[in-house]
Amino acid sequence: MSTKRLTQSLTFSGALPFYLLLIPGFIAPDIRFHAFLTYGAIIASFMAGTLWGLTQRDRDPPVLPIVASNILALATWTSLLIPSQLVAIGLQLMIFVGLLEVDRRIDAEGREAPWYFAMRMRITAAVAIAYVIQIIVLVNLWSI
Repeated sequence: MSTKRLTQSLTFSGALPFYLLLIPGFIAPDIRFHAFLTYGAIIASFMAGTLWGLTQRDRDPPVLPIVASNILALATWTSLLIPSQLVAIGLQLMIFVGLLEVDRRIDAEGREAPWYFAMRMRITAAVAIAYVIQIIVLVNLWSI
């Protein structure tokens, strides 16, 4: 299997837990949101770390990805400390969009594999949809 194919397979497999955690009965209801939020934090932190690693291989690395990786990782950690579920999940959604924007800029500079950003757009859209569904679930639970 090529590195590209392996990367794509692992990337899209990584979105599955977001959707599995939306299924009622898949996991105990009292921990389902916490599991979703912590999984999102792990994935967002991993993605922020990849920005750091990508730029560190350069002799004169661009500043934006280095700074953004730290800010986004800290924002991800902060999302786990926010008492409001809606604010926490909204923050994580914005973090994933922010990660995509940093990747877009890296791609525009020609620092990514030619196929990578297209994959990142698709996976970010898939993850964002899961987050929007989670937000709808939260809002509906509050209105019951």
